Amino acid sequence: MKNNENASIEGTAIAPAQNKINSPARILVVDDEADARQLTVDVLAGSGYEVDAVEDGAAGLAALLGGKYDLIITDNKMPKMSGIEMIEKLRSARMGLPVIMVTGYLPAHEFVRKPWLKPDVILEKPFSNQDLVAEVQKLMGATDEVSKNSRLFRDYAMADEKIPPATKPASAPVRDQSNLHQRILVVDDNRDTRQLSVDVLVGSGYDADGVTDGAHGWEALQNDSYDLVITDNQMPRMTGLEMIEKLRAARMTLPVIMATRYLPTHEFIRRPWLKPDAALERPFSTDVLLATVKKILHPGNGGGDRQENLFPNHL
Repeated sequence: MKNNENASIEGTAIAPAQNKINSPARILVVDDEADARQLTVDVLAGSGYEVDAVEDGAAGLAALLGGKYDLIITDNKMPKMSGIEMIEKLRSARMGLPVIMVTGYLPAHEFVRKPWLKPDVILEKPFSNQDLVAEVQKLMGATDEVSKNSRLFRDYAMADEKIPPATKPASAPVRDQSNLHQRILVVDDNRDTRQLSVDVLVGSGYDADGVTDGAHGWEALQNDSYDLVITDNQMPRMTGLEMIEKLRAARMTLPVIMATRYLPTHEFIRRPWLKPDAALERPFSTDVLLATVKKILHPGNGGGDRQENLFPNHL
């Protein structure tokens, strides 16, 4: 279907009205059905939007880590990663873009069990082009219509790096060759947060492992070689601060980023030798995490100075 022709879903046609704004909204379409995916791309491109398309939730997450979007339109039942699983990773990462779920199999039980995963708009298949475009225009043009969830998470929008627009399934971002063979250990007792951090780092070219607490982190550091540790603080068996204390006592020189909701600032003041190389207070975006990692591991390659302040202002 050509962009300048009328498109239809279930026999309902609309005439595409080109969006005249200087910077059209960028939309990511995630659907494993090639025909439905391409038709959605054609309809949205014909209405003036920039559109990329991928074939499942895993590819969708990879695309989101590689570029900035204003909206996601996703199916739910897909191989590798479902739509609801992708939304859960977005929420954990505080990515602020709104979501439209278009599906023939609505996971209503999941929205009851985890209401924070409910998308901004749900369109059950079949639906018309007019329904789709109307909902997109509502989300893009009337911010008061956006759900409370998206208003909260939009505060943590991604950085302004872009991937080229595409009207066919987009491939995952190219791994940064300068990051290859740099090994990072992620220590966090929250499974979703830990896995998301690992996924983000691997997607950016790093070699990343994840463990569940400071005790497992300390064991891994004694048995393997890493270039950086990213750790939570409050964890069972051994806190992040206790793990750092063991690192310092053992004269291990690898840098540490503490990423936690409650930074132990009083301990940093009382025992300044335990202060990590950088501290991130949750919530923060994946871009902030990657930028901090880059500043630590690539200080002479556009990553900044290792001696610069990488702490919140009150530390």
